[in-house]
Amino acid sequence: MNASEEITRLRYLAAMGVPAYVTRRALPGAAPTAKFAVRDSLKAADADSGGTVAHTATDTVGAPQSRPSSGNSSSSAAAQALRESIGQKPKQQVSEAQAQPRMASAATDSMPVTRFRLAAVVSGGRLWLEELGDEALAQEQLQLISAMGRALTHASGADDDATVTEFRWPLHDNAQLGLGADEAAATLQGFLSRQLEENACVELICLGDASKALLADLSLPCARRFVYSTREVLKTPSLKRETWTALQA
Repeated sequence: MNASEEITRLRYLAAMGVPAYVTRRALPGAAPTAKFAVRDSLKAADADSGGTVAHTATDTVGAPQSRPSSGNSSSSAAAQALRESIGQKPKQQVSEAQAQPRMASAATDSMPVTRFRLAAVVSGGRLWLEELGDEALAQEQLQLISAMGRALTHASGADDDATVTEFRWPLHDNAQLGLGADEAAATLQGFLSRQLEENACVELICLGDASKALLADLSLPCARRFVYSTREVLKTPSLKRETWTALQA
């Protein structure tokens, strides 16, 4: 690049408000750096009257290029015309445009994320739901659900007739797609509707208060019952009679 092209480049950068940098010392194996200075028109007049000439590039590492004076209306008009000719928006407009997605991202990050795990068990022509929390569905819990399902249908069969599907929310960690309570309710309602339809379930049974709270506001095409969770029944066997009475009502 010759001197004329370099000075033209520095003038373009100055008009766009982009700082230019030069090296403090020559680097090993690097080509020699040609350092040029662009004289600002307003400051050049000051220099003619005994002032100091401003340079756009200095010998200090990271020293920014000096910008045109904001008080010179002709310089500002030239800078605006240059920006328009290369399709660049003014600096203030770019900052405002960039600030909007940042504000939207911050608002999304501040929204609370609903998290839960739900076991959906199909047994005895019914859909049994229990909130798992951080634990897995134990074999004893599955055996209890299967036994209650067989008792309601007066069936005699093995314990392996129950099928288990786990619903986990959130399905992803992308906060831009929505992880709040409304999205969780809509997704859970769609999941339960498919389970009820595909398995021809005649009833939905909520096991425990946690699953009851998750389904309280959902609109589902079947009757529902609310009984103790399998953890509560296994921990306190005396609840079996009350649970069975509620299932037969």
